[in-house]
Amino acid sequence: MLKNDIESNNSSQITRRSFFKIISIAFSGFIALSMSVPMIETLVGNISKKKSKSFSKVTSLDSIPENEPVEPSIVLTEEDAFIKNTKVQEVWVTKTSDSNIKVFSPICPHLGCRYQWNSDRKLFICPCHHSVFNIDGSVVSGPSPRPLDTLPKKVENNYLYVRWERFKPGIEKKEVV
Repeated sequence: MLKNDIESNNSSQITRRSFFKIISIAFSGFIALSMSVPMIETLVGNISKKKSKSFSKVTSLDSIPENEPVEPSIVLTEEDAFIKNTKVQEVWVTKTSDSNIKVFSPICPHLGCRYQWNSDRKLFICPCHHSVFNIDGSVVSGPSPRPLDTLPKKVENNYLYVRWERFKPGIEKKEVV
């Protein structure tokens, strides 16, 4: 009986080789798990996370003169994984009455140049290829395939909010990039 106890003790003991094998497998599993968590989070996060296009506060309605466009700036925050970038973007805002406010992208729909307001002629003019637009964004002349691109807007508590979008230049239909 003593011999059987010794044999059962020997079979239940862990050898040095099997101990290191178990430790190596456990350590490898831990490393694999810790490396796969960020990858899985990135894949699942991108699928489940909608690109939230939020509205940015632009200016008060009282500060926008009638029939004279203004070019206020908005602050945009973009997130890419764990990196947050903040940039400033200008927009054109026109007000023909308290209820008729339009917000235009500052980028010409023809080739993507930045157009300017000419206060003498009361027109938006693109310096690149001389596209000309009325204060309402309609095309007066030039090669632009469509009117100025309007941006989504909302008014809350007498403040104007805008959602920034970028559009494909050079095509007839307004299409978000």
